[in-house]
Amino acid sequence: MHEAGNTPAGHSRDDSEDAAMPVPRTRRAARGAWGLGVLAAAMLLGASLPGNAAAAQRHPAPAARATAAHAPECIQPGSAWLDPRFYWRNVFGTRLGEGVIHESSSPNPFGGRIAPGSTFTFRWRPETTRNPVGAQYHVHRVNLASVMAVADVESVSGPGSLAGTTLSAQETPPQKLGDTVVRFRIRTGTEGRTASLSSADHSLTTRWLFTNINNLWENTGSISFTVASRASLGCDSSSVLG
Repeated sequence: MHEAGNTPAGHSRDDSEDAAMPVPRTRRAARGAWGLGVLAAAMLLGASLPGNAAAAQRHPAPAARATAAHAPECIQPGSAWLDPRFYWRNVFGTRLGEGVIHESSSPNPFGGRIAPGSTFTFRWRPETTRNPVGAQYHVHRVNLASVMAVADVESVSGPGSLAGTTLSAQETPPQKLGDTVVRFRIRTGTEGRTASLSSADHSLTTRWLFTNINNLWENTGSISFTVASRASLGCDSSSVLG
């Protein structure tokens, strides 16, 4: 039985519930459609933004490319050079063989100053001028850690290879090695720092018969350059080389 006071005239309780149902369903459907629209827009936005950012990284703006490609050179060349000489001797002090490490830079920053963004090439060629009898090959190395602390390596060409900060090459006499050429670009933010290269940065391993023999260095020394600001070098920032 239904209580008369709780039921409107002319309607049963079941009729009232059925008539009220379509309104919530319609509202829920509207809210669901609105939510789907927002989700779709968010997905499209999320998919487009990373792609555009990646494209911008792969294809920098023309102005940025031009600046990187035409960075002005600024250097006050020096005249310092270092050609370490090495030799081998037996227990009696008799010299068994010798050689030299040919090194040069162009333009030469050693003994001078160079500004960030500027480049120079370092040429390196070990040469055994007289090979000890029985020596099979020599592995030459030079540690470029000090230079690489202020400069980035842009390229390496020639018989040598660069692993970490060590440049190395194997020489098998009587064959001669060609030049290994390393191109450096001075890193931004290194003004005031000094880079050096010394005889102690060089090492040599010689394979003789079934063992390794040690060499001695005939001359010792060190050369260096300083990274300086363009203003201190008097460079015109508006002049572009290359």
